[in-house]
Amino acid sequence: MRDVRNGRRAKGESESGFALILAILALMLLTTLGLAMATITSTELQIATNYRWSQQALYNAEAGVEVGKIILRSVQPDWTAVLPGARGGTWNGTTSPSLSGGGAAAVYSRADSWGNPSRNFESWNCDQKGNGMGYGVVLDDGGANAPYQYVSTAIGQNLNGAFTLWVRRPLNFRSDAQLADYSADNSNMVLVAEGIAPFTGGNITSAFGTTNRAVQLIEVSLSRATTTISGNCGSRSGQVGGGALGAGFGGCESISGGAAITAALAGQASGGGAELNPNQ
Repeated sequence: MRDVRNGRRAKGESESGFALILAILALMLLTTLGLAMATITSTELQIATNYRWSQQALYNAEAGVEVGKIILRSVQPDWTAVLPGARGGTWNGTTSPSLSGGGAAAVYSRADSWGNPSRNFESWNCDQKGNGMGYGVVLDDGGANAPYQYVSTAIGQNLNGAFTLWVRRPLNFRSDAQLADYSADNSNMVLVAEGIAPFTGGNITSAFGTTNRAVQLIEVSLSRATTTISGNCGSRSGQVGGGALGAGFGGCESISGGAAITAALAGQASGGGAELNPNQ
């Protein structure tokens, strides 16, 4: 009896404290899982935030392109007032740029409304396709709202971010395999729009502002075109080709040339070869 009792007592004593150890292990496991879930949640939140600002920066760049078109329509009679002068020298397309702007001169070099210096010829030192032009010169028509650098309010609307606009001359491929600024006229240009989000105002150039912003760039080629206006409904103008949507016609204008339309519809109209009346 004594041996059995002692054996039971020894077995019970050897199991004492096991529940406490099990509880501590379970607590550690739950703590690890909780920290892992918190880390995953924080990472997913950061990914979502980055995507949001990236998309907003893209929208701001697209808005910049449209605003730039509106501004450039008012610059008459061509774009001499905003474009840098055509450089006289040629370029073989392989040499590295050695001068800001590749020798081009900016029409204006004014600080923006936040006091930031002009970003003329930004990225010139890594420009391998424009001979040191970089993005070009900041769009500045000489008006009170210019230069269009870090614009956060456009056409009466506040942007969730800002955009900057640059303009430069396109390159002309010459018959001698050299490149040169297009100088036949001043009605062609390359417009570059940079959208950023979020926008921190005057602190955009600070370390915090630079690190925590998304940047998107859009580059488009523009040509000035004359739209033919015929009638009261044809006053809308658009891109090259005329028409509000660049389709070559106005939405309210009648279509002329019934014979051509009939031929395009595969054959002459029946009943004595009568033409299709385009105005019906």
